[in-house]
Amino acid sequence: MRNVVIGIFVVLLLAVLALGAVPAGLLRGVVSEKLQGASERHVEIGTVSRDSFFSYSPVITVENIRVAQPSWAGKGDFLTLKSISARVSVLDILTGAARPDRVRIDGLDIVLVRDKNGRSNWHDGDDDDRKGSAPVLTDLDIINSRFSLIDHKRDLSLSGPVSVSSTDGLRAEGRGTFLKSKATLLFTGGAIAGIDPEADYPFSLKLQSPALTLAAKGKMSGALNTDNFTASLSARAPTLKNLDRIIEAGLFGTQPIDLRADIRHDNNDWYIKTLNGSIGRSRLSGKATILKRDGRTRIDADINAATLDFDDLADDAGRARAAALTRRIGPRVLPNTRINLSKMGPTDGKLNFTVNRLLSRRDTVFRSLKGKLSLDHKVIKITGLDVGLKSGRMNGSIQVDHRSGAPKLSTDLTLNGASLSDLIGNGDIVTATMRGRVRLSGSGDTFREALEKADGKAAMVATRGSVRATVAHVLGQNLGGAVEEIIGNPKARVPMRCLVANFSARNGVLRPQPLAIDTEVSIGRGEGRITLDGEQISLVLRGGAKGKSALRIVDPIRISGTLTAPDVSVAGLGKAEDAEKPSLGDVLKVAGKSIGSALGIGDSDEQKKAFIRKPKSLNCSAVVAAAMR
Repeated sequence: MRNVVIGIFVVLLLAVLALGAVPAGLLRGVVSEKLQGASERHVEIGTVSRDSFFSYSPVITVENIRVAQPSWAGKGDFLTLKSISARVSVLDILTGAARPDRVRIDGLDIVLVRDKNGRSNWHDGDDDDRKGSAPVLTDLDIINSRFSLIDHKRDLSLSGPVSVSSTDGLRAEGRGTFLKSKATLLFTGGAIAGIDPEADYPFSLKLQSPALTLAAKGKMSGALNTDNFTASLSARAPTLKNLDRIIEAGLFGTQPIDLRADIRHDNNDWYIKTLNGSIGRSRLSGKATILKRDGRTRIDADINAATLDFDDLADDAGRARAAALTRRIGPRVLPNTRINLSKMGPTDGKLNFTVNRLLSRRDTVFRSLKGKLSLDHKVIKITGLDVGLKSGRMNGSIQVDHRSGAPKLSTDLTLNGASLSDLIGNGDIVTATMRGRVRLSGSGDTFREALEKADGKAAMVATRGSVRATVAHVLGQNLGGAVEEIIGNPKARVPMRCLVANFSARNGVLRPQPLAIDTEVSIGRGEGRITLDGEQISLVLRGGAKGKSALRIVDPIRISGTLTAPDVSVAGLGKAEDAEKPSLGDVLKVAGKSIGSALGIGDSDEQKKAFIRKPKSLNCSAVVAAAMR
């Protein structure tokens, strides 16, 4: 509404440029043309008058103004106005410091309309780049007036009285709906009567609705100067997206928010000096600057989260979609996080982030997170990434390039000090401290989709550890050694020299180059594949004993299932977690097959593939170095 009042007032200022001697009646055409604007709205004006024939401080009055809505906004009037008057010093105009002694508005009824695309009837074009073009106000009275706001983009509709007086100050009250829920608005400000136009002007705002409770209290740099102000804000809503309907910053759906911030608005720029609060059970704090230059927006921010649950960054509808996807395709390790930047527009910036504790409703090895994110012309880079795990850490960088075609994801991550059992949940089959390197790149709208088509490599290695003795003997195809451990000491373990799982990725399929393990009693090598589209595992481990083996096991160790739930089968002795105490039937079954193999009875092809006849110890340092390159 301020833009309308100022627009009318600018016309009045122009009217007295002839040193107060121009007849008021000649101003009707100028006023009509200004109010008509580029939208070709129909304008009617009753009378234009002045309080004296000649004065250097005339009072100009315009009565019975009617401005129709532009055609796109529908039928009816944009505004009707019984009268507006103002006193202006001509000398102030000549010196470039126009300050009206008094502006009085009586009988204003204004209907503000904005469509779903953001087009509004209160200005004719994009005024995002304007700076300080509006005259200042020192005296203002508004009586017998009302406003209506119909904002289809915000899904906000309010109407009610508005007044400004020297005793009660400014007060605008509205009732209506926001996002189909009942809503009320109260905006108050100080009196505008003989004030310094550059003095701080206090104001407060409160919007209440089940969809959003928003409160602001602050000071403008001059009366009704919405271009420059500071304020303390608080917002509570079922989702961050509801707050975004009001502030229009491109935010997304989340779990319920309870946020507080101290902000400063300077023309086109926003400064968030402090931000604190919660999103779901995540607790965060931070600061940010949002600058608009040459048609681009730059955001520089620091975000610190005492706790963060990534599930809080999706609203109930988003969670329901994710749950439905999980029911349809099963649980997955690869996140389905969207990396398509098509909605980011001309936005650049930097974000330093720290998460002290990561929360999850599912079992996870991730504990903390830290890094720096930069966005420059649709290229996102995350550098200095430091992920704390249940044991060990992951470091490195991630990039998403969306300058042309589908988003292109590339990762370069290293792993250090992680327990193998923490990473893959293998119990105590193999205990080892792992190192790793992941360099994968692929294209897609989500992280999962890009990795399902990724090329590159993924490797994990260990140079010390231990293996359950039963499993080590099975790996060496040594039935005698396995049975001896089962009977004598089922919990026994043997040292492991090294473990290398070096996978080459091509179009989302990982193949071992090599997959190998070297223990005190055996050596094993693997073949097969891991398919990231579906996260399916199909690996076989075969080996040979370093010592004598009177009776060899035909069946290998098989790893199947998914990355979420791998299934390790130890020859014919059942699942790996049950291999300590296999049933007598399982042992006899394996023994029978092994005896048959020794006598040449059975599947000859399987027998040929079954054994590494003379295993050679791995050159651990060489294969580990190659995997980590």
